[in-house]
Amino acid sequence: MGAVNEVFDVLVIGGGPVGGYTAQKVAEAGRDVAILEEHREIGEPVQCGGIFTPRVMDMVDCRNTILTDIHGCEFYSPSGRELVVDGGETEAVVVDRAAFDREVVKGALHAGATVYLGTLATGVERDGGDLIVHARGNGEAETFRCKVLVGTDGVKGNVTGWFGLGRPYRILPGFEADVVGAEYTSGYVKVFTGQAVAPGFFAWLVPGARTARAGLCLGQGNARPYLNRMFTDGPPSRFLANAQTLGYITGGIPIGVAKRTYDNGVMIAGDAAFQAKATSGGGIFTGLVCAEACARTAVEALNAGDTSAAFLSRYETRWKKAIGKELSLYLYLHRAFVKLSDPQLENLFMLLQNPRLLRIINQQGDIDYPGRAILALLKEEPRLLKFLGPALRAVF
Repeated sequence: MGAVNEVFDVLVIGGGPVGGYTAQKVAEAGRDVAILEEHREIGEPVQCGGIFTPRVMDMVDCRNTILTDIHGCEFYSPSGRELVVDGGETEAVVVDRAAFDREVVKGALHAGATVYLGTLATGVERDGGDLIVHARGNGEAETFRCKVLVGTDGVKGNVTGWFGLGRPYRILPGFEADVVGAEYTSGYVKVFTGQAVAPGFFAWLVPGARTARAGLCLGQGNARPYLNRMFTDGPPSRFLANAQTLGYITGGIPIGVAKRTYDNGVMIAGDAAFQAKATSGGGIFTGLVCAEACARTAVEALNAGDTSAAFLSRYETRWKKAIGKELSLYLYLHRAFVKLSDPQLENLFMLLQNPRLLRIINQQGDIDYPGRAILALLKEEPRLLKFLGPALRAVF
């Protein structure tokens, strides 16, 4: 086993916002907690478009990282038919994602957490009721002991695999570009659909302060050629033909929650537990909700002197009560959406252009909790049910 360098109550693997928020809540409860982050700088490399609902800012006060507000969305069918949704108020915010991550981890530091940068967790073993985590930091081997290990190390992280906690239903490959010179409407995100644009998901153009971000995810395959095509072909090219690229971002979005999110002395949260929205790919709000439940459970387990799987199972009970139904609904919607052909998408756009349906979307639409609006839409226009598939029919 070797000598142990450091001992903590809780060890968090991964220094993203979910890991940072978990550590902050544990530290605020008076427990010793540390974050191991494999990269040498928090927030790098950027792997997310940085758009989420204002609820996130109610949880972590990082408003200084906001680049612009979003109050509407311009959807485009495969043929270029436009459908405009406008909530009339701020429905989402675009942030400087690297700065946002740093602000969240800064909150953990202020609360008393310790952060080890450039430190990659390489293995784990059990020693009685403790966990021994082996890592490499600055080219040297390090060893950490903890009572509770929290994995927030992303979809390609180690913790989920070490403890056999499952695999996602699917990982959606994504590619984005920061661009200058794109044409967009201030306050609106553009979303593009269709097999030629982004088979198995959709493409987007998100406004920033002085730049914009163009990107897409696919159901499978190489996303880079489809991103290149956005600048030359189809509806996206109307807005990107004169754009110049500043840099690229690549990553994958896990959908379909892990079969179990806890083990003896172990919990996983965020992308490590595949807790992203299967409809939009967003995982910050859902991850922070789960981080709060994770931290609360860790502190209770330490206070009770019981870090068994049976005790830590209350973490899964809590996050499922908070957002479990929504995550299931997102996955059902995703499965229904990816089965739609381009002609079916065109028909769906035509239906949704009904002023009564648009009014429901504008008034009741909620990115984080879509169930209420969907039920209202189905009540107003039952023909929508045929687009949602038999799986969603079973839900309702």
